Parts: sequence; structure tokens; C-alpha cells
Amino acid sequence: MDDAGTAATEPAPAPEYGGPAILTRGAAASLRAPENTRLRPYLSITGAYDSGITPVIVNSNGEVPSVASAGVDAEIGLLGYRRWKRSSLGLDYRGNYRHYLKDTYFNGTNQILALVYTKQATRRVELTLRESAGLISSGFFEGQQSALIDPSFSNKPNNEIFDGRTMYLDTMGDLTYRKTARLSFNIGGDGFLSRRRSSALYGVTGYRARGDVAYRTSRFATTGVAYNFTHFDFTKGFGASDIHTVALAQSFRFGRSWELGMKIGGSRVETLGLIAVAVDPVITAITGQSQTVEAVYRIIWVPALEGTLTRSFRRSSLSFAYARGVTAGNGVYLTSRQETANAGFTYTGIHKWNLGLSGGYVSYASLSRQLENYTSYTGGGGATYNITGSLHIIARYDYLHRAVSSNVFERETYRASIGFGFAPGDLPLSLW
Repeated sequence: MDDAGTAATEPAPAPEYGGPAILTRGAAASLRAPENTRLRPYLSITGAYDSGITPVIVNSNGEVPSVASAGVDAEIGLLGYRRWKRSSLGLDYRGNYRHYLKDTYFNGTNQILALVYTKQATRRVELTLRESAGLISSGFFEGQQSALIDPSFSNKPNNEIFDGRTMYLDTMGDLTYRKTARLSFNIGGDGFLSRRRSSALYGVTGYRARGDVAYRTSRFATTGVAYNFTHFDFTKGFGASDIHTVALAQSFRFGRSWELGMKIGGSRVETLGLIAVAVDPVITAITGQSQTVEAVYRIIWVPALEGTLTRSFRRSSLSFAYARGVTAGNGVYLTSRQETANAGFTYTGIHKWNLGLSGGYVSYASLSRQLENYTSYTGGGGATYNITGSLHIIARYDYLHRAVSSNVFERETYRASIGFGFAPGDLPLSLW
């Protein structure tokens, strides 16, 4: 049987267990890491119905329209892991083209890539390169997360208000030096950017430098302390932010099935931006101008918290995550305090089924502009069924709720799809 499956398959040679994942280094939980997954291409063709599509325009009533339409999607991907003697490569690529039957204005492509390359340069030195990139125009496609890179670590946009074209790129590099079997040091940095096609939205260019020290107190526990500096520059000259973060990290592996990662600390956020202020009535009487723009400089302290809990079963996995910190925003909200919570469950049955369920919550509180809080809720599930050989049935349903707390904007969106997938081998196709 030709099998390069992403589900239960013949494992590749696994590396020596290096302890539970350290959140400050950006690795996904070691229980979810796909070392035992071989690279597997796939192709799918599905029919879908989308509601609540939110373009970056206003209608004749001055409102942001809500569009619904049926359509057809064609998607290709390459998922999995390849390991050599002293290096390894993890790859998750997904690309699709979407054609709507009614509103062809929203036709387009989505592309996302997550890549992790690790090289054991010497007995004590390890190099890691991560790449996160995408070209997205749909909130549902943008929300797909890879098990390769911790989404809280990457600067990938994850809470877009509009279904408009967004491009993002984050290149990350790390060097880890293991002084002893227990003590290790890590330094790293990344450069990132996001650009949005609409001139009404803002993009960001930024960089981050970081370092940490970690000590394995036992085979199944690691303690560490970390510092990182992050800089945001926004397009159209609107402003910039500098963030200094210090955090303590702790991770545990409980037996063979549970892994817990925690990070607690704080961030000092310096923001420089522009706000609209009211003009004194006397000045208004002379100039006719009721508002003006004023530069504002703020220093704000924000908690930096993160926790992940992962449970691995024989044929399934369960994960929970929570994080609070600072984000570059979504093109409307710029530097913001972000809070996220999500949960996911996957199941790969014997020979036939793969199931996935997920749900999440995200909120933004602006640190640089006078805006009401923004929140979104997501939930969804999907299934693949191996009909025969390389042929699978694929079905999925997703729900997204977006709102500004003052009820100025509220939108409910859902997407339902069903179709066929093709992948080498006769094992279940795992897409989530």
C-alpha cells in the first residue's frame, strides 16, 4: 500500500524525547507535533454555501452589506513531516480557488503556508527556521491553524473583521544551545508584515527579538524565563508601538498522554498614534472646525499570559488554549490588548473516519485608538470518510459571530460544504 498519510500510518524514525514544549520558543505541544506523519498531498472539490460575507464597502444606506451565495471550491494541499538523520522538515500548505455562483465579485484564491525546518548543527547547537505566510480573503480560511506553529507565537492575522484580501508573512529563526542535558539557552528573532488590499484598512511591518533560558527539572518538567522586544510600524504613517515582555514559563508532561504549558508575565507597551479630539467652542466659532487630530503617546502595562493543555489518545487528541497579550490588530484595531480561548478535538477512526471539532473566542481592546471592544466567536466541525482507495467524502460546517460591544456592528456568518477529496493511500484524510 502506498501510504504517505497524515493519519495513523507507519511512523518515521522519531527523535529522542526532548521534554515538554516550551511556550516561549513557539513550538506546538510535543504530543501534537507531527513527527510520525509523512508528507501527503491531497486534492478536494466541494460545493459550499456562505452567508454573512462582509466586504470592505458600504451600500447606498451607508451600511456594510451582508452577502450570501452558493459556490464551488477546489483545494490542494501538502501536509506532513519528513525527517533525515540530523534535520527535519514539517510542512502544511493549503491553497484553494473559490467560485461563487451569484456574487462573482467575491471569487478568489486563498493560500496559507506553515513550515518548520530544524537542523542539529552540532551535538549542542540546534537551528530552527519557521515560516508562516498567506494570502487570504475569507475569515473561515484565515482561521485555519496548523499544528506546526503555536498560533499565539506567530504574528499571523487571526481576527479579521472583513472578508477582504490580506497578505501576511512572518519569518522566524532560532538558535538553541544545550549547555547540559538539563540547561539550554535560546535566542531568536523574526520579521513580519501584513498588508490589506483595501485602502480603508491599515497594514503593519514589525520585528521581534527574543531570548530565554530553560532548565529541565525532571524528564517531564521544564522551567524557564524569557524576554522579548517587539516593534510595530503601521502603514499610512499612523503610529508605532514598542513592547517589552518578561515572562516565566513552566511545562509538564503527565504520563504519556497529558501535556500542560504555562507562561505568566507582563508587557510594557509604548504607543505613539493619532486620535480625534474636540475643539474648544470658541475656536470652532472662528474656524468652523469642530474636531482636530492630536498625537498621543501612552505607556500601558498589559498582562502576558498563556496556557495550553493537550491530551493524546490512541486515535484522537484534545486541546485547550488560553492567551492574553498584545497584538498588531486587524487593520481596523491597531495595537490592542488581545484575549483568546479555543478548544479542539480530532479523531481518526479505524480505516474510515476522521473527525474534527473546534471552537474559540477572541477579543480586542484598543490601546492606541478610541474604539469600543471587538469580539468574535467561532465554532465548527468537519469529517472525512474514506470511500475506497484514495477517494474520500469531505463535509464541514463553520459558524462565526463578530460584534463591536456598542452594537454598532454585529454579523453572524456560517459556511457549509460537502464534496470529494483525493489523497494517496487508503487511510482517512486528516485535514483538521
